[in-house]
Amino acid sequence: MLNFNKHEFHMHNKKAMRPKKNIFSPKQKKVSSQNICLKTGGERPPVASHISPPPEILAPAGDMPAALAALAAGADAVYLGLKHFSARMQAENFSTKELSALCDLAHSRGRRIYVAMNTLIKPKEPPQAYRLARRLASGVHPDALIIQDVAMLDLARQAGFDGELHLSTLANVTHQGALEAARSLGAARVIVPRELSLEEVALMDENCPEDLDLEMFVHGALCYCVSGRCWWSSYMGGKSGLRGRCVQPCRRVYKQKGREGRYFSCQDLSLDVLTRNLLAFKHLRSWKIEGRKKGPHYVYHVTNAYRLFRDEADNPEARKEAQRLIDMALGRPGTRSLFTDMAGEATAGTENGQTSSGLLCGRISKDDEGRYVLRPRLDLIRGDYLRVGYEDEPWHCTVPVSAKIDKNKDFYLPLPRMKRPKPGTPVFLIDRREPELMSLIAAWDPDLKRLPVRKETI
Repeated sequence: MLNFNKHEFHMHNKKAMRPKKNIFSPKQKKVSSQNICLKTGGERPPVASHISPPPEILAPAGDMPAALAALAAGADAVYLGLKHFSARMQAENFSTKELSALCDLAHSRGRRIYVAMNTLIKPKEPPQAYRLARRLASGVHPDALIIQDVAMLDLARQAGFDGELHLSTLANVTHQGALEAARSLGAARVIVPRELSLEEVALMDENCPEDLDLEMFVHGALCYCVSGRCWWSSYMGGKSGLRGRCVQPCRRVYKQKGREGRYFSCQDLSLDVLTRNLLAFKHLRSWKIEGRKKGPHYVYHVTNAYRLFRDEADNPEARKEAQRLIDMALGRPGTRSLFTDMAGEATAGTENGQTSSGLLCGRISKDDEGRYVLRPRLDLIRGDYLRVGYEDEPWHCTVPVSAKIDKNKDFYLPLPRMKRPKPGTPVFLIDRREPELMSLIAAWDPDLKRLPVRKETI
């Protein structure tokens, strides 16, 4: 349990988090509010006069099974990280040898691979970053690098990388001047902040240089601080979120004056049916799904869902199926966050709010012999992973399911010796490796293994 001072932290609210409405000067283009009203059904929002392909579905991958799940689900592109300079260092990530084969496989199917080198670069690290970029350029050939530190734009070109350079949301590009600067520095794409409203995204699109693309998160975890530019983890644990090592202090319980709760723990962004409003934006070429620490189950379901939201935006049955897929994806409760001005739309937790990832499948009880028992609310299958409690609780742990457990049947939890949860502790289903999904992933494996390994990556 941690205490906080009200003068040190501010509760999550729109005034604190959202950029000012007049982020563009009077000389810049303005968008009529009549053209950006939210639409969830019926008539599609106005379509721009230009003809352009639909936005790509960009899926996350923290390991090879997740990458293959993304490809199997029909993702147009996959973004991932290496063992260094990745803002998700807690994911398994990829070696250059693995990545070269994955790039070849993706390219053979007309898909794209983007590599995140999106941490800040320390003063002594440019030589190391240069060598890694050169290795990517000579032996891996990804389609793009995702960059936070603008020095990497020039460094990547010096290393011979000739793919696209994308500026991360961590690079803080929030207005027309920044868009023009990004393009002049050599960026081909900018990933817009998750704090922008629909109206502000429309302004970015209207004022975007013609030869610059925009990318936007449509689903996944939110950071309490603005687009992840946060020192909280560094301050409390010495591990920098801007270096990919966030220990997520925002997910913990805090108390003040007799109140306690997970006040800073955000729900997951879920734009779902509201993505139809994005189809009219000329420069918005990519819908991005967050989740490089997630398993293949999440990646497969969410990727399929947003493919339906994009391709079947006018089909009510398809939208219903897409929402069902999101509900099955084992994420956190969803929010539209700051994308809309809907009254009562919560982003962060409350005293009793549940913002943990996974599907609540029951609560622990103890039998007469002192054994910990879960009576699940749904069928569990072999290969499921359960999480006991929350990550900041002393009994927190994960438990694999080794055999099928029927709904409402007793499951005696094989807990580690030192883990002693209180009765009533929640248990969440956090990952599932259903046989059908694993078969789909396995079908891609022979093609992956047949690809030669380039000597430049060894």
